[in-house]
Amino acid sequence: MPEQRDLFDYWRSKAGDGGFPTRADIQPAELRRVLPSLSLIDVTEEEHPRLRVRLAGTRLRDYLGIELTGHYLDEYDLGDQTDYWDAAYHEVIRGGRPAQGVVPLTPWNQPNIFQFWLRLPLVNEEGRISMVLGHDAFLQSEKAHALADKANVRIA
Repeated sequence: MPEQRDLFDYWRSKAGDGGFPTRADIQPAELRRVLPSLSLIDVTEEEHPRLRVRLAGTRLRDYLGIELTGHYLDEYDLGDQTDYWDAAYHEVIRGGRPAQGVVPLTPWNQPNIFQFWLRLPLVNEEGRISMVLGHDAFLQSEKAHALADKANVRIA
């Protein structure tokens, strides 16, 4: 996904000396083109992280059919994708590295639409990962299958 590559490059440009950028380093005015596809997720509770959506772009609401802003991710029944998403966020928060993948929107009753996602860690002043910057792109079935196969990405 070209938009995700651009966002990743932007995120890296804001990181200092191999670290991660802070929320203050990310300027929405510099990301206008991708704002509808962005999300900001607060990482609460250090010991057992709980994820609260601070901001979800309009494209997420359009595809998922609900407003995520202000809600915790664990409030939603993701069915057999629960472990997949737990592992993805674990990679970003505990593993301290970006993650990406693709999943069908099966939990949202849209199995023919695929969500190509990217999650990037953001740190607070102490250097602890306190937020996750996300980007989500959605594609219909045939094209999504071809891209997923080409990328050799596991589809949950």
